Amino acid sequence: MARPPLTAFSPSFNGPEGQEDMPWLMTAGPVVTSRDVKLAMLADWSVRDAEFITLALRVTEQLLDLVNGNELYDCIPVNFSGLAAMESALGALAPSGRKRQTLVAATGPCAAEATGILEHLKRPHQVLGVQAGKPVSSRGLMRALEATADVQTVVLSQLDITTGIVSPVEELAGKAKAAGKTVVVDARHGLGALPVDLSAGHVDALVTVPWCALGGVPGFSFIVARRDLLGVKLASSPSAALDLFELWNGVHRTGRFPGTPPAQAISACAAALRELDLEGGPPVRLARFRQVHKRLQAGMAQLGFQAAVDAGDAACGFLTLYAAPSDPNYNYPAFAQRLRQRGFIIMDGEGCPAPAGSFRVATMGHMQDETADSFVEAVEQVMRDLGVRSGKAG
Repeated sequence: MARPPLTAFSPSFNGPEGQEDMPWLMTAGPVVTSRDVKLAMLADWSVRDAEFITLALRVTEQLLDLVNGNELYDCIPVNFSGLAAMESALGALAPSGRKRQTLVAATGPCAAEATGILEHLKRPHQVLGVQAGKPVSSRGLMRALEATADVQTVVLSQLDITTGIVSPVEELAGKAKAAGKTVVVDARHGLGALPVDLSAGHVDALVTVPWCALGGVPGFSFIVARRDLLGVKLASSPSAALDLFELWNGVHRTGRFPGTPPAQAISACAAALRELDLEGGPPVRLARFRQVHKRLQAGMAQLGFQAAVDAGDAACGFLTLYAAPSDPNYNYPAFAQRLRQRGFIIMDGEGCPAPAGSFRVATMGHMQDETADSFVEAVEQVMRDLGVRSGKAG
């Protein structure tokens, strides 16, 4: 595929107050971070120093507190992306063998990524068919489990970042566990705002990252896994770097990370977790995300923009997939680039259940009502520049 010209990605922009030097990230991750999180990355650390090891282990303890997992779980940092953490978890918990399958009961990119990993690992699997724009239901999950006795592991995802739809993962995990299945949950984007409670022990492994709702930065990810599974060696991983048992053994038995950990990102995560606690925890953060988003949605509606999917009660409340305007002057690349020049980055609609040219906007990270107002103002200015009369879809 031919590379786009570099001039299409001009770094110039005129950002609003508070983000004069970098654009606001109206995305589901990475997100705009606070000043304290940024400052936490300025220190140099020796990754073998006792102070850093104490900091890193404290971060894992705080994450366990966040998901009510202290009694049954350990938290394992992984020096790679969330996708790599999913591969580590599935490498350990997705069965191999002709009559041993994994059911991917998820939607959106999380489902596609889990399926891709299982295909690469050559682990037998099937995907639960879910209507576009709908959450995974308990009825649909149980119907699939009853139809295929070979399923041993179930993969669930909490948030579909193409639509903003939330699936009831705790309820689904309970159903799957009652049916005798191993349960892996992808909670990469919502943890820190959307509630997660592992105290019932229905989830065997949960994968998450610090750079979405938690308000940290990229650099590493986490696997929260049942301690009784980690006490014995799990399925043999095809990757030495992603072997879940060895990762756990390195951090929790020797106090040393395999490889060199991203110390600055871990320090930033510690600051982000402290901010989450000071804010009042996930319920308060979720309320802020939703308040800002509601304000943004109202402004976008006045400009004619319409949601491409009616998520109803399943909507997370802080991410909307907008349908492409039918105005002939609308062009998504030009629209997105001009928005960036005015200080805002949005997500495209690739892979979303919507026509070409659709786009997504999220209100996660360190933002307030004023951010929504500035964003809507920038959209209106860009529409005027492009000659787009209305954001209404055809």
